[in-house]
Amino acid sequence: MQIRVSGRPARFVGRRPGRPAPVTGRKPLGPQLRIIQIYYVIVMLVGFGYAALINPKGDLGFVYDLSMLRACIQLCTSAQAVYMLQRRAKWAIPFCVVATSVCTVLSLIDMFAMHANAPVFALLGPFASAAFVTVEYVGAIVTVTYLALARHPREVLCVDIAGKPEGDGHSWDRPLRERIRTWPYWRDLAIYFIVFSFLGHWAEILFCRLIIAGVFMGSYDPTNAMLWDQWLFPFSAEGIALAMVVVLLHPVKEKLLEHFEGRTLPALACSFAINGLVCTSIDFGTGMVANQNYELWDYRDMPFNFMGQVCLQNSMVYTIAATLIVWVVYPLMDLGLRKVPRGVLDVAFFGLLSVYVFEAALHFIVPA
Repeated sequence: MQIRVSGRPARFVGRRPGRPAPVTGRKPLGPQLRIIQIYYVIVMLVGFGYAALINPKGDLGFVYDLSMLRACIQLCTSAQAVYMLQRRAKWAIPFCVVATSVCTVLSLIDMFAMHANAPVFALLGPFASAAFVTVEYVGAIVTVTYLALARHPREVLCVDIAGKPEGDGHSWDRPLRERIRTWPYWRDLAIYFIVFSFLGHWAEILFCRLIIAGVFMGSYDPTNAMLWDQWLFPFSAEGIALAMVVVLLHPVKEKLLEHFEGRTLPALACSFAINGLVCTSIDFGTGMVANQNYELWDYRDMPFNFMGQVCLQNSMVYTIAATLIVWVVYPLMDLGLRKVPRGVLDVAFFGLLSVYVFEAALHFIVPA
């Protein structure tokens, strides 16, 4: 909307498309809720420190057990709690009470029944261990009691931040130059990256299982703990590949449909060929940079290979997967996200991001 003043259009004043509407009339959190917010931040920092201590290359080692599950849940819910408190969300009270209670029970089982924290406590020493236990359990009790019984949180945390879904249709119906200036575009792209980083790991396990079953040719390493045992290890290359599909290959598919006037078959054929060229080029380029000594993979014994970095079988698998994502998976995911309220997606994003950072710290920070 423009307002004319003295015959000249005034500058547009308002929020950019896709940006959440500002929350008006918010009451201050107050010192008590700020302390609770700080408590959740401390819990997150402790979780990231825990990930650094139990790095698989460190002395303590780790297994994917109740302790790992509890740490992921605690980090995810803590990040979401910090965001909801900051936004004064009306569902912050039940969420924080339930999530904190569940994490506390899991932590007690983990400590007294599983004794999973004993090696960490031995490394930290008695003083740091006592401080850790005090912060976690006393903070949890105070948080749950205050949020459940006090009147102030119910007066402050009363804002409906869910917002409205973006509606029917596709996100790419709007021009790219408009979408890249909005928060939902980058948030959704990050969600795709994180989700497919984990799904890519499980797809790799499935591919190795199919090699074992004789469906595909090739070899695998049965002693690779990162692949078989550390099943939450994020394969970021697959996440990057999905992001590239969204940014590069899907717009090409839309241009091809436009060029062929909506005829699916010729557009699909051209899209398949372009996807194959892009995927094979990325695979070869990655191999020439990171796999020069064939430490990650070696296709020299595979038929129709080139320099041992790429082979016809794997290139066809990548191309088929990319084409399915371009034509089926990503459009369905985009439609699904557009039906979810914007605030709910924001909360989910911060939870997923915290788990991804935790797993990255777990596997990539090497203790001194």
